[in-house]
Amino acid sequence: MNSVCIFGIGSPSGDDQAGWLTIDALRAVGVQCDAGILIEKLDRPGAGLIPLLDNAAWVILVDAMQGSGPAGGIQRFDQKDWPRYTKGLSTHGFGVLDALSLARELRSLPSRLDLYGIGIGSVLPGDEAGLEVHAAAQRVAAMIASSLKG
Repeated sequence: MNSVCIFGIGSPSGDDQAGWLTIDALRAVGVQCDAGILIEKLDRPGAGLIPLLDNAAWVILVDAMQGSGPAGGIQRFDQKDWPRYTKGLSTHGFGVLDALSLARELRSLPSRLDLYGIGIGSVLPGDEAGLEVHAAAQRVAAMIASSLKG
């Protein structure tokens, strides 16, 4: 059992790499997997996210958000916030909110769940993520690293 699981969700398409960039930034500041922390990049997990929530006391998810502000904007949702949020948090067909809603119905949610959304622009396959998204990933990584300390 991992007490903390951190998942960066994304794809290799432009700004949709936001979650992956956050994982890279966390590793760069020294947050590493150990006996109690699991850190992984996930490629559009869809419903496959649900079993990854099992046996974790705290899950932190980072994903791209469309249509909720400028590229590089950051929003944080905790377990009481995300059920009310219905737009933009995922560029994937069966997105993070869909998986979390299903997990809630299956009673598979961890006791603590933090969700970070990074506003994005272009998601063209093969494109690099924009500078705003790179900067936002660094900021989210710093927020997560700080929350792990205290």
